[in-house]
Amino acid sequence: MIEFGQPLALWTGLAIALPIIAHLAYRRIAYKLPFSSLRFLRFSTIPRSGRKKPSDWFLLILRTILFILITLLLADPYRRIPDIHSSKPSDLPEYLFLLDSTPSMSGWNAWDDGLSEIRSRLKNYPDYKFGLITVQNGSLVELPEGTSVKDLISGLEEIDVQDSPVGLSAMIDRAHELFSSEISSKNIVLISDFQKSSWQEIAGTFAKEGINLELFPVGHGGTIWQQRSGNCAILDTRVASGGEGKIRVWTALRNFDENRKDLNVSIVAGGKIRQINEIILPPLGTEQIQFKLPAEDFAQATVRIEGKDAYPLDDNQSLWILPPLPRTFGFWTKSNMDESDLLESQFLRAAMESAGTGIWDRWQEDDERSKELRLGIEGAPINLLLVLGLSGWFEDEKLAPPLFTHLEKGGKVLITPPQDSHVRMNQALNVSGLLNFTFGGMNRTAFRMEPYRFEVLPESSRLDKVFSGDSVRDLYLSQIQKFISIEEGNGLEVPLYDRAGRPLVLIRTFPGGGRIVFFSFRMLPEWSDLPMRNSFLPLLIELCGLNKTEDTSSGTLRLEAGDQKQNLNEFTNVHQIGLFQVGEQRLEVVHPLVESMPEVMARNELYDALLGGTLQVGNSGLDHYSQREETNQSLWLWFALSASIFSLLEMILSAPSLVKDKKQEAISG
Repeated sequence: MIEFGQPLALWTGLAIALPIIAHLAYRRIAYKLPFSSLRFLRFSTIPRSGRKKPSDWFLLILRTILFILITLLLADPYRRIPDIHSSKPSDLPEYLFLLDSTPSMSGWNAWDDGLSEIRSRLKNYPDYKFGLITVQNGSLVELPEGTSVKDLISGLEEIDVQDSPVGLSAMIDRAHELFSSEISSKNIVLISDFQKSSWQEIAGTFAKEGINLELFPVGHGGTIWQQRSGNCAILDTRVASGGEGKIRVWTALRNFDENRKDLNVSIVAGGKIRQINEIILPPLGTEQIQFKLPAEDFAQATVRIEGKDAYPLDDNQSLWILPPLPRTFGFWTKSNMDESDLLESQFLRAAMESAGTGIWDRWQEDDERSKELRLGIEGAPINLLLVLGLSGWFEDEKLAPPLFTHLEKGGKVLITPPQDSHVRMNQALNVSGLLNFTFGGMNRTAFRMEPYRFEVLPESSRLDKVFSGDSVRDLYLSQIQKFISIEEGNGLEVPLYDRAGRPLVLIRTFPGGGRIVFFSFRMLPEWSDLPMRNSFLPLLIELCGLNKTEDTSSGTLRLEAGDQKQNLNEFTNVHQIGLFQVGEQRLEVVHPLVESMPEVMARNELYDALLGGTLQVGNSGLDHYSQREETNQSLWLWFALSASIFSLLEMILSAPSLVKDKKQEAISG
């Protein structure tokens, strides 16, 4: 197949009209001849009109072909030839297409361009061995070398861009294993938009494996290996109570283009557009808008950008807009509770139920689930487990193993000491390995004496970010019976001390996100004035780590497509964007934001990373733009020779000839 190095030179082909115009404008020529007598001849004039049809068709065709050859010669014609080392069919080179199917390939027309290039090569070189490897829903799809062209084309029709940016590393690692062991020429054609966020951590060893690498960028527009433009994206959507029977949906949008964008953004619920807002996005800027909907009328909604841009996959985002599920808590106490256990459980129950902010942030006791957890039965997670008056009963019932399981899965546990003897509690915690500390002596606040006050929180303290002013200064313990003594380097955090420097609260965190919070005093008025203070509830929530994490929206777990979570073993569809519900857990799988970024990797960085060594021109392969010097045969000499031959013929045929026919037209002088 003939291609051109300077395709713009083909515009010179318009000069083909010149010989046609010249032949139409050619005048008839009259010759003067001597004649003996002119009296019987009348005067005539030389005709001034041009011809209605071209003269001398053969010469016109010859000149037209000459101009065509000159045009093609200026366009630098060449023919692409694959590198064939042997004429034997078994030694024909093998080509493996590595097709990037990450989300960014759906923008900038990258996916269609990539499929078109593969089909073109399959059509032009049907005798060579081709293979294909790509990723679909997190799994590799392989068509090894030698697969028929028909099966390869059929396979292309069954694949599509995926929602999650995973699998590139596995595809690179697997590629060299698909080549035949006896083949001498192994070639990989990597077709991708080379999105920087997807490729910046990918590495290969193609040079070590003796594989030639060709990079074929798609979706770069008119300027390859440059930052792309024309994309606006929905960064985030959040739902909150709007008051008076309303909910409020907040949406943040980003303009990745260097030009200002005027957009219409709508919210769709119940299959209808409920509201449309106009927004102006500054160049490379971010703005927020909000929508209001009736509360509890709809379960879900979709915010979308009206119209299309260069990358449409990030132009909409769906979210749950139902009131969030309540967060749960439960109690472990000894079977025969005494009065102090009963009073403490009543107080903490009232405190947790009042910790929410209404319908959008509720706490609810789940006594049934706490009993199942006590028996080691698997089930839904519980947000806070309160173990009150921990003592010998904890060790007798062998509750340490289920408590460890709960903590390893990210559970939060609050423990308070018993009312009387602390020896059995000390033994239960130390032997089980839950906490390692010892109690000190017993002390009480003497009548009308200075109470045991809390230490003023230093500015570097995490709790100082929660409280402001002097609210903590006035908190005190009306009496404390047991002080804690701990050794350094035991992995325990001490967030609160009294002013004498004695620990009041211990915290141990676990790798899975679990947390034990141990109070050295009970939540009772005769032990502490703390529960009576307004600061107690936010202090309790902060110490137990019960503030909502960044990946939740109103009690709904939000994941980016491709995320892996240990506590979602039942949910396997994280490679697909959408809304899902697993048991009582609502999930929002959203578009990965990094795929919206317009930056692409640098070509040389890709070669260095994928080849696994220094790039050698002509050794490890070049990309398809610079590879022509090595694998393309120039046709310039043949076209130049043809143009010279036709030019010589044209000069011979257009030379003036002697007048031999005396019967030609004559005029009198």
